Amino acid sequence: MSQAATATVRSRWLPAYLALVVATSIATGVVSWLVLPRPELGPLLLLCLMGIVSFQIREPDVGLRISFSFLSIILVASAAIVGVFGAWVVGSVSMLIDRRQPRWTATMFNAAMCGLLGAAAALTYRLLGGAEGSGMTNMSTAELGLHVGLPLLAADVVGCLVNASLISGVLHLDQGIPFGVQLRRVLSGSGVAYVGYGIIGLLFVILWFPAGLDAFSALLVLAPLLAARWAFIQYGEELRSHERTIDTLVTALGTKEPAAVDRSRRAAVLAEWIAEELGLPPGQIGTVRYAATLHEIGHLGVATRLLRRSPSSLSPTERRVIDGHCVVGARMIEGIDFLEDARSGIRHQHERFDGTGRPDGRAGHDIPIAARIVAVTTAIDDLVRDPDAAPVVSVADVARRLRADPGRFDPDVVAAAVVALDKHGWPASAPAEVAS
Repeated sequence: MSQAATATVRSRWLPAYLALVVATSIATGVVSWLVLPRPELGPLLLLCLMGIVSFQIREPDVGLRISFSFLSIILVASAAIVGVFGAWVVGSVSMLIDRRQPRWTATMFNAAMCGLLGAAAALTYRLLGGAEGSGMTNMSTAELGLHVGLPLLAADVVGCLVNASLISGVLHLDQGIPFGVQLRRVLSGSGVAYVGYGIIGLLFVILWFPAGLDAFSALLVLAPLLAARWAFIQYGEELRSHERTIDTLVTALGTKEPAAVDRSRRAAVLAEWIAEELGLPPGQIGTVRYAATLHEIGHLGVATRLLRRSPSSLSPTERRVIDGHCVVGARMIEGIDFLEDARSGIRHQHERFDGTGRPDGRAGHDIPIAARIVAVTTAIDDLVRDPDAAPVVSVADVARRLRADPGRFDPDVVAAAVVALDKHGWPASAPAEVAS
């Protein structure tokens, strides 16, 4: 696949997709206004205000693909408090004012998407027989769980799926990201958080109706959420400091071996793709990315004259010196707490799946998953760019060569790598003549 072919191309269907989502959202609002019960104005205005505030103070990039916004909590609660039309209004209005988004088309899409999310959640709650208004007042705990809790959590799940599907659709058309890949990214990054949002939304509804606190319940819910937002911001700053540390280490390696910087970046991208295909959670994907980025950091302890020579010109002793970089690299980052899990991925990258590798002769799944992934990513990079090897012309060719030595790699990781390359193409700076 040529670099031109792998470049991001905006689909000509994107405007039609945006128009369809906006039109569907408007139609949903009109139909729900005409057919379904209308909400009280006071609660609707309060929830709209809460939605606007929550969207404006959101943290879209805490790190490790985690974002923080309690707009979803407001929408889940709106399903029970103001019904389908009210939830649609809350969702639509909350995103109409976006100081961070310069494109009006994106703002309109976000507003339409959030309106559909709110309406879908509220309609799910209604269809499942969720209690409304004063009907919750005299319910027992069991009845609240059955007639409020379960329908509200189901509504939360539906809202999560609508959100993930619409976002994946627009990113597929706008940036060329495969729909399935993006869907998994969204669900793995926010799916668990949505369950928590549903529980908090349920608490909000119980405080509003059965507890009889009405609008005052908003204050009781918002206060801990603002405290949680502060904690997430601190967490995000910590993750960004981790990234700066990684960049510093790679820069230091680049002063000795400039080509290693690009290799590290390509390895990190491919390793992340493979980890996603294997269904690893976000935290573990981060560990894999760190290990892949720093897989050659041990080269700082290898003589420069050896690094600059062609692999075919090295003696067995010199080859062993270079191959020992994995142990050196693991020692170099010892004591850096956030890289502790990545250390094993660096140390064991030269182990073989059949147990005949080094440095410790680990076999099978006793080899850390990060090391198994790094082993495959570096082998692929070598196959594509090694001037002493026969040229690689396709993903199938890569798969064939990786599988030619069945004891070397984890077959599940190899399969995931093939799927990832078929979906994404080659990481940046691959030779233009290589085809998929």
